[in-house]
Parts: sequence; structure tokens; C-alpha cells
Amino acid sequence: MRQRGSGLLRYVWINPVTDRMYDREELNCFLKNHGFCLVNCREDWGAAVRGKYRKLTKEVTGAVADVRCPVVERLLREMDHPGLTAPDIEPILLHCAREISGRADLQGWEKVITTPCAALAEAGNRLGLPETEFVPWNRFLGRLGVKFPGKPLEGSPIPPGFFGSSEKTDVVTGPETVERYLKEKGWRGAEMVEFLYCDGGCHSGDGVTGL
Repeated sequence: MRQRGSGLLRYVWINPVTDRMYDREELNCFLKNHGFCLVNCREDWGAAVRGKYRKLTKEVTGAVADVRCPVVERLLREMDHPGLTAPDIEPILLHCAREISGRADLQGWEKVITTPCAALAEAGNRLGLPETEFVPWNRFLGRLGVKFPGKPLEGSPIPPGFFGSSEKTDVVTGPETVERYLKEKGWRGAEMVEFLYCDGGCHSGDGVTGL
């Protein structure tokens, strides 16, 4: 690992859920004080992922499942879902991590990708990206041994509606609702099913709760 001055230079990418919990200037100062440099993506991976899904809906028969959430993807792997395509499209967070891990200007430095839940951290670490580790945000703070409480989120920064509003798109959020929808095979007649396992959007995962 390369060094700058007398210490290691470490980069950290902050997921959108965590980012909305803090004042950006205060967050940046906090990270610098603990030896981390905030890094952002150069590409719009949200738009890229949305485009992949929209393209797929025109190529398959039946509905396409939104598998941005690893928990939903795992549920789909464990059951039969005729007429519902579970695509091989990685979550936006993993697209971001691949960019950061592979960037030439960041080679040789430790890179930390913070996640809003343990499921995304586990999915990321399974990739084995060089010099890159995925860590839930509350575990990241625990490692530093400090408290940096954020403000409660009134609404999700990743709410339903990622694929736009359409009568052919089902929006299913919340653990019980998602599991019931899958059990009852509720996608008949739909073109796209947007799944968010956290109720109301991606914002209450176990990687940020309990701060």
C-alpha cells in the first residue's frame, strides 16, 4: 500500500443514504480528521443501471424483477418465479465500487465503500475487488471508535419510482409485502417490478440503524 507523508492515505465512498444524514462539510471534515479522503464517482451509474433494466424489458417475455437489493435477489434465487426474469444486473453501489476500485488515480491506496446494510457489504466483498473493502456505515464508525450521529431521515433518498411511473410497473416495498408478493406471484400482467426490501425505500437498513 502506498504512503503519503508519514501515514496511509485512505479513500472512502459514502453511499447516498448515509450522505443524506449529514452536512457535507461536517462529514468531509470528520473523515479528514480520521485519515480518510472522500471520493465520488465520475459516471452516472444510476442512469446506466436504469438503462439496462429498460432495455431488458423490451427483450423478455413477462416481467423483469428489480434486483438492486441483494435481499430480494436472494429471495428470488430460493424460489420458482415463472414469468418473472431476475436479471444479472448489479446494484448501483457495486457499479460505483467497480469504478473506484479500477481508477488509475486511486491505484495503490486503500478504498472503503460504505453501505446502508450488511447485505450490500457482503455482496460487495464477495467480488474481491483489489484494495477495496465494503463496510456498513455503522460498523465503519465502530471501527473508528467514535460517535458521529446523523439526522433522522424523514424520507428515503432512494424512494420508489426509480423506473418512472407506469401502470405496467409494480412497486413493492417492505419485508412482509415483498415476501407476500413473491409467494402469490403477483407480477402477472406487469412489465417491471420495483422491489425495495426496506419499507418505503432504501434508508432503514441495518448498516445505518442504531447509530
